[in-house]
Amino acid sequence: MTMKEVISLPASGTQGIINKYLVHAHPHPRPYKAFQYMTLRKEGGLMERIYSVKNEFVLDPSAENIKEQVEFLSESAKEKILSYIEERRINFGFEKQGKYKFYLLKVEQELTHAPRTREVLPSYTYFTYGELTSGRQIVEIESALNH
Repeated sequence: MTMKEVISLPASGTQGIINKYLVHAHPHPRPYKAFQYMTLRKEGGLMERIYSVKNEFVLDPSAENIKEQVEFLSESAKEKILSYIEERRINFGFEKQGKYKFYLLKVEQELTHAPRTREVLPSYTYFTYGELTSGRQIVEIESALNH
């Protein structure tokens, strides 16, 4: 399986708490290919930063034993995950019951030019790192560059 450089996910509603805690979560499983970096799209498809993933794991955020499920993490990571879950539950919710894949993120690169695609994409897609950091405001998804 070929590793993709950057996966781009829509995250308009949860962008604020993702940036606050450097945590992202989505229902599990999802058909994503392996990737090196992640970017999240705001309203209108704008991307503001590229993240690396420090840790990833699957949890059920509605489980009563959520504190026990995160015991394997460092104290700071535990605090981030539990705070993210609590704040998301209150302000946004978890759209599906059951397991979610959680990512602990690290900001790798600020995208001060706020790149976006020509059309707003409703789902995930992939970019090359070079395309996102090119300085262009309109960027092409990876598959369009390979044609």
